Amino acid sequence: MSTNFTVGNDTFASNPGNANLNPFVWLFHDFKTIFTISALFGFSIFLTIKFSGWFGILAVLFMAINIFYWLRKKEHFKSGDSNGGMVVSINPTLVAVTTDLTKGFGEFPVVKIITCNTLKNVKVGDKIATVALYSASEDDDLPHWIDFHPIPLSFATNNEKVLKRAFESYDSEQWKNLQNRLEKIRKPYKEGLYTSETQTSDWKSTNIF
Repeated sequence: MSTNFTVGNDTFASNPGNANLNPFVWLFHDFKTIFTISALFGFSIFLTIKFSGWFGILAVLFMAINIFYWLRKKEHFKSGDSNGGMVVSINPTLVAVTTDLTKGFGEFPVVKIITCNTLKNVKVGDKIATVALYSASEDDDLPHWIDFHPIPLSFATNNEKVLKRAFESYDSEQWKNLQNRLEKIRKPYKEGLYTSETQTSDWKSTNIF
């Protein structure tokens, strides 16, 4: 059993992504962040060598930020929860994903709509694989997670076998749930977390149950 450093080891995904992060694939989708933290690390090393060893403190800090960033992304796709997503808009490209935020007791269905402008060659209705991490509340007694953060699996890998394996792990009920819940969200679709206290009312964008 692998040990995560940036993801909690006390809970486990019901359908883990089990995908290895390809840095060169991911680079295309988060170039600005990667460039920024890498440049800061490089510049801090330059200051350390050129001016003073005291700048080494900054170099160590930015090195730690870089290490944490890549470990977090690696563990996201390896240990995160895999769910099917659907493209619901183009320009901007929006993807909808549904899950149950329950921690094991009760049902807390939600739909998350995310912006994926680097997702190319897709059209409305296309299905994609995603992997998500979940956010916990500061209230340990809350019986559900408060949010989840899906990312298209194709942002991490271009391995067709891995992508196919993910699709095969989604059953028809999951796709049906996504379609039914999307019908309760008013158009035009907008980015956000959607939930409802009842299954018959319109779903609202909110981060609080």
